[in-house]
Amino acid sequence: MGLTSRIEVLNQLRDQTLRITGLRSAFGGWPFATNAAVKQVRDDVESWLNRVLIHSSLHSQHPKLRKLKAGDYGLFGATWFPLASLEKLRIATYLCIWLFIWDDEIDSDVGSLAANFALAQEFRSETLRYIKNRLGLDTSADFLKTSDPVIKSFDIIGNALRESYTREQREIFMNEIDFFMEKSEVEHRLRLSEYVVSLEDYWHYRLGTSAVRVVLSVIEFNNGTTLPPYVMQDADMATLWDLTNANICNVNDLLSVKKEIAQGSAESLVPILFTRLRSAQAAVDQVMETVRLTVEEHDLVAYRLLQRYSADPAVTAPLEKFVDGFSQPEGMVYITN
Repeated sequence: MGLTSRIEVLNQLRDQTLRITGLRSAFGGWPFATNAAVKQVRDDVESWLNRVLIHSSLHSQHPKLRKLKAGDYGLFGATWFPLASLEKLRIATYLCIWLFIWDDEIDSDVGSLAANFALAQEFRSETLRYIKNRLGLDTSADFLKTSDPVIKSFDIIGNALRESYTREQREIFMNEIDFFMEKSEVEHRLRLSEYVVSLEDYWHYRLGTSAVRVVLSVIEFNNGTTLPPYVMQDADMATLWDLTNANICNVNDLLSVKKEIAQGSAESLVPILFTRLRSAQAAVDQVMETVRLTVEEHDLVAYRLLQRYSADPAVTAPLEKFVDGFSQPEGMVYITN
């Protein structure tokens, strides 16, 4: 198949009416819950954003700041982590916001580095060094310093993980940060092209740039548990991570397609599939069918994993809580904001 112009695809998709049918019913067997601390974490998020952004160059009417203020990240955190304590809910929500802010520096329509790949590379490198240091995973006895307010805002997150997590858990988290930023580089290169990416190229980077795996790596932090390495390395556990990641990518692309097209972005499933199917509704229907199938497979793998360790009382309860952390459909909805 030949290359397709991004502008051509976006022009064809604008003003189309698309129907998403059966999204909530696809998650009918999953729990829908909101953390009771939702009001408090909303207030905390507002205060944290003010503290973080007051040190940046963003004035009160900057479009990026308006976008951050408009997003109900407190509700997002409360639905993604419905059982976490207030303190852990706060940190996990800050992490999600930090990932959004960091990513927007590079690929958003208002990102300061979106059009400058070289500076974006420096930003990635500095971020990785800083996070590794903050987590206590480098050889330095001192904390690194940075003048970048976005990078520095990771401090409260890194300090909490360093205090609560084992070295092995911190290494898992760091590996997922590495993967996220590695794939953000791949995506950035492709976004600078005038053509719509292929479906194969999309999935090559999307499972990293989604940052879902980073969020999944703090489930044990929220639960206050530590699963044995042999459980975390189980093949079904790996499959569960992959299915959850793909599922959230699919849901996100369905619910954010209008926003993405308005921002001039064609790097999501509906525009990409449109280049193959020549029907926007057919593209939506195909993604929705993938969601249904992925949920079914997720449930089968989760059941199999839980059954495998059901005779081990030291593992059963924390594993059940961990698996539940993969099954928060409300969080999947609010991740698109």
